Amino acid sequence: MKAFLLTLTTLSLSGSLLAVILLAVRRAAGGRLPKAFWYYTWLLVLLRLMVPLGYGIHPPEPALSAPDGAGQEALLPSAPGEAEPGAGTAGGAGALAVLPAQPQPVSVSFSPPNLSTILFLLWLLGAAGSLGWRLAAYIQFIHKLRPTLTPPPAEAQALFVQLGGGRRARLACSAAVDTPILMGLLRPVVVLPLGQEAAAAALRHELTHCRRGDILYKWLVVLTAAVHWFNPLVHWMGRRIALDCELSCDEAVLAALPPEERVGYGELLLALAARRRLPAGVTATTLCEEKRQLKARLQGILGYRKPTRRTLLLALTLGMALACCACGVLGLTEAAAPPASSPTREPETAVSDPYAALLSRYEEALTLRQPEDYPDLPVALTNPYWAWTDTDSLLDRTGWARMDLDGDGSEELLLGWVGNEFWNLDEGYVFAIYTLADDQPVLAVEGWERSLYVLGADGHLSHCGSSGADRTAWHRYRFDSSAEGFLELVEQVSVPEDGQQAIAVGDGWMASGISIPYHLFASSEGMLQDVLLGSAPFLYWAEGAEAPVSMSVSEVPALFSPYSAYAQLYQFAVLDLDGDGAEEVVLQTSDVANDMGGYLILRQEHGAVCGYPSGWRTFWSLKTDGTFVYSHPAGSEEGTAAVRFTGTGMELDKQICAQGTCV
Repeated sequence: MKAFLLTLTTLSLSGSLLAVILLAVRRAAGGRLPKAFWYYTWLLVLLRLMVPLGYGIHPPEPALSAPDGAGQEALLPSAPGEAEPGAGTAGGAGALAVLPAQPQPVSVSFSPPNLSTILFLLWLLGAAGSLGWRLAAYIQFIHKLRPTLTPPPAEAQALFVQLGGGRRARLACSAAVDTPILMGLLRPVVVLPLGQEAAAAALRHELTHCRRGDILYKWLVVLTAAVHWFNPLVHWMGRRIALDCELSCDEAVLAALPPEERVGYGELLLALAARRRLPAGVTATTLCEEKRQLKARLQGILGYRKPTRRTLLLALTLGMALACCACGVLGLTEAAAPPASSPTREPETAVSDPYAALLSRYEEALTLRQPEDYPDLPVALTNPYWAWTDTDSLLDRTGWARMDLDGDGSEELLLGWVGNEFWNLDEGYVFAIYTLADDQPVLAVEGWERSLYVLGADGHLSHCGSSGADRTAWHRYRFDSSAEGFLELVEQVSVPEDGQQAIAVGDGWMASGISIPYHLFASSEGMLQDVLLGSAPFLYWAEGAEAPVSMSVSEVPALFSPYSAYAQLYQFAVLDLDGDGAEEVVLQTSDVANDMGGYLILRQEHGAVCGYPSGWRTFWSLKTDGTFVYSHPAGSEEGTAAVRFTGTGMELDKQICAQGTCV
């Protein structure tokens, strides 16, 4: 919603700026240009107000400091070793930045609508009211007018056809109107006052409106005014467009009239000005819409001159210049803070993968094990608590994943631990979330051991912050890359010493985490070997699954024989199954007496090892070219096959054989 409101404000400001430029140019040009030029030039302003396209005019943005890592309102734990004065700590952990000093009752609170939501609802109410009023007035007038329509006199119909109206519109008469009008977007109809003589100039005027599509133009003005109902300049512009519409139509009619009949056209306007006009809000064209316009229209009739070539050349030049101005956009995009230390990026890498340089920086930090050289990266990842005594590499114990958390079409980068005893990506725990601002990664959410974030199946982030057993609070957030702090509070609970209800609610939130399909930072060399030796997990893609789950090779037999204590890994083969130059591993499991079981194919993909299952009647007589014999479990089909990988699964390319003859 915030992005929509920013875009709407940008369009309103840039359209207003273009309207002011147009008025300034018009004043400078005087009356030398045709009225039709100014009438159609307003279309550039309408398109600028409605279409969010252009080359962009961005005002300078002040430098902003990086936001807090987690971005939540109330319970932001301090970094390890930075406890709040006077707050209790446990095990050297930091304190909560904001928590009541006295025990509070258990409470569950819901966040009120934010300012963006309120403003959006106000805009929607105003736009619906403005457009609804115009539609209601139009429909009411149509219902009142339709029963009064009668066929025109023969003389009027003949004159109408002679002026070319039979192909474009139809003619009717009505006692409900006092001046000729044109109505109808899809089926235009010219309505004459009943009992009054049809003037050729009046019919020519309304047919000019019909040929030019002025009804469609007027509805575009109505729609623009409804969208920008809060902008008074847009409403003034609508009245100015209506006047220019009539002035340009008068100009077109005068061009077709001999000089001696132009005075009669002016007298016709004077006669019609004394009559009542259409009801307010009705979208139609009339020969004399408002008395206030009459003076300008009569002056235009008296001062009419046919445009010269020089005038047309000037109009063309000004039109091109105004069109260039209309392509500009006043940028009001929300400024987002860059990371504390901007990594050096290769241009090609930045375009194709905005997170590539950041991932390389993480890989470097996890390899060198010198967290003090990378102050912009979360300490929980570059120097976790278990690494203070564990000298093994952090590469294969830290994972990352890409997920679109807020549904804006741009993926976020999630990082966390792998294989940890308490908190890991298999259970939805994340310690850092990056999002993109101006195509640059920004640290949006940061956690550590006493400030934990868990991704749930509903897309919400659950947070647990604690500085002691009696100072714990839980929050549920909605990730929003356009929101201030990147997190919108959904609900929260906190616990004093006896808050068992809050503990139950909060623990339930933290236990609802989903398994995040991650990639390891570990080098791809030897990854298959590590999986076979049981020192690294792999991502298991079950048939028809939307996402993989992490598991170890020791769990493979249970995939095919979940109720057998005798299932085991039987044998394996290493070969290139699909001919892409990379080798896969085919694992065979078996049950009692080497019967039944199944096959699991391990394959390296995007820095991780993925496993795909296959039934026990496949991969028989496996050959070095990747082909094998298969049989349907029911015995109704058999033949030879090969495999191909789709990125989220494995498929068999079959050659079915029947009774030894291939078909």
